[in-house]
Amino acid sequence: MTSKSMTRPSVDKMPTYVPGKPIEEVERELGLSGIIKMASNENPLGPSKEVRQAVAQAIDRIALYPDANAYYLKDTLAAELGVEPANLLIGNGVDDVIRILAETFYQPDDEIVIPQPTFTMYEAYTLLGGSHPVLVKSKSGWGNDLESLKMAVTDRTKAVFICNPNNPTGTIVREPELKVFLDELPRDILVILDEAYSDFADDPNFPNGLRLQAQGYTNLIVMRTFSKIHAIAGLRLGYAVANPQIIALLHKVKDPFNVNSVALAAGVAALNSKKHIDLSKELVQAGRRQFYGELDELQVDYLPTQANFILIDLKQDSKDIYNYLLQNGIIVRPTHSFGLPTCIRVTFGTAEQNDRFLRVFRDGLKKLRNGGI
Repeated sequence: MTSKSMTRPSVDKMPTYVPGKPIEEVERELGLSGIIKMASNENPLGPSKEVRQAVAQAIDRIALYPDANAYYLKDTLAAELGVEPANLLIGNGVDDVIRILAETFYQPDDEIVIPQPTFTMYEAYTLLGGSHPVLVKSKSGWGNDLESLKMAVTDRTKAVFICNPNNPTGTIVREPELKVFLDELPRDILVILDEAYSDFADDPNFPNGLRLQAQGYTNLIVMRTFSKIHAIAGLRLGYAVANPQIIALLHKVKDPFNVNSVALAAGVAALNSKKHIDLSKELVQAGRRQFYGELDELQVDYLPTQANFILIDLKQDSKDIYNYLLQNGIIVRPTHSFGLPTCIRVTFGTAEQNDRFLRVFRDGLKKLRNGGI
């Protein structure tokens, strides 16, 4: 029996997710030490003191099943967001939320409209659910072209994804154009707004999905994560905010104990770590200024970003500069899997990490321009 005959056809169609290389893998493969990872949009500050304390205390409870209803986290999060606990679904990362949405709503004849390039798990879970992904390339090439998304909507459309700020480009959809899009879309089509990087956005016209929900857009589902600004990616914690009717349906489908007790405790502590949140935002803003200045001097193209990462376009296959950086102990993200083979995505680090990246990048770029690495 072949693997193809053993699996559902939808599994064979799924793209394989390509994560950023972990530090341990590079240490094994290249025999290096002192490696820095600037590939997966993680927070270089690590978790706050409050989170570390909460995690240590939660260890005593791991013999017991976690709270399936995530009562304390929902209560704290609802107060923070200005919503009710009934508006919240807690997930094992945003990936879990995307999967639950697919298992709850998608049917075989449904079409799910997905801008390109963007986070690949939208397409993966659409295919796994047996529905049809409609991949819409933006006119600019950088994702989230709302006019093109609207033109892709048919009577079979069940949902539209918008990642804002967009991964991997860091570009945004602004509030006026998003409201026009929502107004023109039938209200029986779900709009899934992924705001994983919204904490880093400082554009005055950046839309707040929760504020739009309060204005009556009841088909809007907002997803957010604790992985980025709160620096607990390893614990896997994310959530969705939607109207209570949608949330009630999602709760019927989610695994009974989908979020572990350590993550639940860490989430409450993270929300109360205001100083850490402010420091994380300041770090990203400083990183933007540092990278913009250096890349302008090097005459390298990049996209101004509203996220905690930057997309750099080398105008040629990026594999050589990626490998050069890797050989020098710096892990970044090549974006071939996003359909952007000439680019790399770099997470902002500490000032020292940014300095090291820019120094090695400058050396590699000089070699590349002088005939190759």
